Amino acid sequence: MKVCIFHSRMGTEIGSALRAAHPELDIEVVTDTERDPPCAGELEVLVANTFPPGMLGRCPKLRWLQLTGAGTEHVPAGAPPKHLLLTHAGNVPARAVAEFAWMGLLALAKDAPTLVRQQRAHEWKPPSARLLAGSTLVIAGLGHIGQQIALRARGFELRTVAITHSGRASPLVDEVRPASHLPDAVRDADHLVISLPANRSTTQPPLINEAAIRALPHGAVLINVARAAVLDNGAVVRALQEKRLRAALLDVHEQEPLPPDSPLWDVEGLWITPHGAFRYPQEAPDLSRLILDNLTFFRAGMPLRNQVDLPRAVDS
Repeated sequence: MKVCIFHSRMGTEIGSALRAAHPELDIEVVTDTERDPPCAGELEVLVANTFPPGMLGRCPKLRWLQLTGAGTEHVPAGAPPKHLLLTHAGNVPARAVAEFAWMGLLALAKDAPTLVRQQRAHEWKPPSARLLAGSTLVIAGLGHIGQQIALRARGFELRTVAITHSGRASPLVDEVRPASHLPDAVRDADHLVISLPANRSTTQPPLINEAAIRALPHGAVLINVARAAVLDNGAVVRALQEKRLRAALLDVHEQEPLPPDSPLWDVEGLWITPHGAFRYPQEAPDLSRLILDNLTFFRAGMPLRNQVDLPRAVDS
């Protein structure tokens, strides 16, 4: 079986773990992800995060694609074969992203950016801090990341409302509202955290649009740890400039890296972070364990963990 670990950052570490566990397999590590791997025509299993446009269609023997992230919106651009098994990383990145979102919630509630600026200026002033307990957290999207965010809300005594496509009830939150009721669902939000998948229904146009931003109460906070395309960034900037939003944190951006001359860097109340919410020291070992489990299931013909219906991923 030909396996390719196609990852610029974690390829070597994941490849070493797989080779140690399965020395009988033909495992190739490719860290240059700007072009097709040399083994494209022969590989049966691909572990990757991103790949050149159309690459999956140039892998005629490919049977299983294991993504190292939680999103699947980029898979269609790879032109995958119809029979392909598709799995994502599930809770491996989701836990880290949820913790990052909570870092933002706590930091913005306690006015941490101002405290940092005041320390640098040697200023002694009380912060404009608020209490999270008793406030309302709206989570847009209740997939792996949204669920992990909701789980952590219980300890902070927040009321939680989730916005999902279906609006089906969930024991993880106090209330679930359908996306079709989005403006009404956010009217009481003290905090809006966006963890939506990027697909046609959430990006064309952005689901979190001008109307949704204007529906937020004065002084609310917004955090986006999903994809830039699900949010109208212009509406966020206007809300900050008009002092309708108290603050916002964006970890995902339309252009990455964000250019040094982007006006977003200097918007008052906007916290820019470099799309690293998913990162932590044990990311590669945790992913390796997931991949090894799925490799065992794959060879045994069993269902894989975090398996996604490929037609739905392509058509969404």
